[in-house]
Amino acid sequence: MIKKYIEFISESEGSLGQRVESMYSDEYVKNIVNRYIGETGSDIRLANAINLLDERTQKEIEQQLDEYSSNGIQEKDPSVTASTDIEPLSESEATAAGKGIFHSFLKSLTALGQKDRQEFSDSCPDEFLMFYLFESLDAESIKQVFGRFRSLVPYIENIDYGRNEADLYFGIRCDGFLEYGASYEEGPRPFGSFKLSQNAIKWINSIDAKSAFALRKELVNLTYADIIALGRAKLDMTQYNPGYHESKMKPSLKDRVLSFGYQGIGKWDNGKLDEAELANLKGNFVGWLLNKSWGSKFLISVKANSYWLYIHIKLK
Repeated sequence: MIKKYIEFISESEGSLGQRVESMYSDEYVKNIVNRYIGETGSDIRLANAINLLDERTQKEIEQQLDEYSSNGIQEKDPSVTASTDIEPLSESEATAAGKGIFHSFLKSLTALGQKDRQEFSDSCPDEFLMFYLFESLDAESIKQVFGRFRSLVPYIENIDYGRNEADLYFGIRCDGFLEYGASYEEGPRPFGSFKLSQNAIKWINSIDAKSAFALRKELVNLTYADIIALGRAKLDMTQYNPGYHESKMKPSLKDRVLSFGYQGIGKWDNGKLDEAELANLKGNFVGWLLNKSWGSKFLISVKANSYWLYIHIKLK
């Protein structure tokens, strides 16, 4: 039988954010909303936080509110359970790991003491534009923290408890998807991913989890179009060969600039590359760049120092 019923304001009376805000004092509504945006702080209005979510997420919230409006909460026999910190799990979270579970994933990293982590360029796979690796975490601690979040419980089995330690990661792939999960020497074990959009970037920048500090710092000056352009540029640049070289550095991204390095290329004299050869290398790169659809979106810099040739490409 129906135990409780709430009449919601209609769509015509305002945005979804205003609708949620007017009902947020109801504990059940608060439970639904916090799965997507977490506890709201004083730095952003609740209605704005909802309206910044992508269209798909807003539809998920709206559908759950409509179901609650129509059916209320079904009365259940009382039961006695232990008090826990476990967060609720929605049907959509049970079927696919997306934005909501990523938020829980960030909370778990913070609970594991992983704060203000910088990008690990040396560990960044070629298919990622940004990559944040949280290394050598105690496997049993991961299990305990994941157990607090019902949405993360299904991913406990992705952790190899035959080993004492595990790595966790998240990052933005060159195809514009954000991916997160566990990582081992034999490769990553993704929990899930979701496609970025301008609204998704705004949502990430509104998250206050300290484990996402470095990601927010990089994203704050980037649009979705910027990320796609940088991703295409990195994928093509990993295939670029300026000539014979002894080694190359892992590409890095900082402040809208992608940097690449090649050691031991060309003729050097006392740590200085021959000027004519430097001009030739730069000319060859410019010619190669002209054939790329993304080339017009970037400014370039080609420099040589201490037996390294550096190519920097910066978004205009």
